[in-house]
Amino acid sequence: MKKFNFPLRSVGTVRAMRELRAREAFTEALHAYLAAEERLGRAREQRRKLEDILVASRGATLRPPDQVTYLNAYHDELTRERQAAQESAAAKAELDQRRELWVNARRDLRVIENLEVKARQVYRRELEYEEQKLLDDRTNATAGRAPLLMS
Repeated sequence: MKKFNFPLRSVGTVRAMRELRAREAFTEALHAYLAAEERLGRAREQRRKLEDILVASRGATLRPPDQVTYLNAYHDELTRERQAAQESAAAKAELDQRRELWVNARRDLRVIENLEVKARQVYRRELEYEEQKLLDDRTNATAGRAPLLMS
């Protein structure tokens, strides 16, 4: 019997490469999302520290120029935090999109893998059938040549 040949092997190769690229893109998006979340956490921490300083300085005498400086700094921290939150949301959206693309690519690859498994099962079944047929032919041929033993 001839060697096993899966006609969709090239399709499987292309889909495997597409799945690999999608997985790598997802990994990059995941790293970008984690970095954005880390920046957001740092921005929130900086804002909290500045709030603590502002609350602590309220008990002391606060000169108007200092108050304006603190308020400007607080406004800048809020702006940084909002920007970091927007970047984090954008990174999350990109991550979700990349995850969806990876899942779709993986599903497409699985279809080809399942088809190959089924084709191999059919091939093995046919191979076993051919082997059994050869054994049966040999048995029948030797049985026809052997003299009958009478007791």
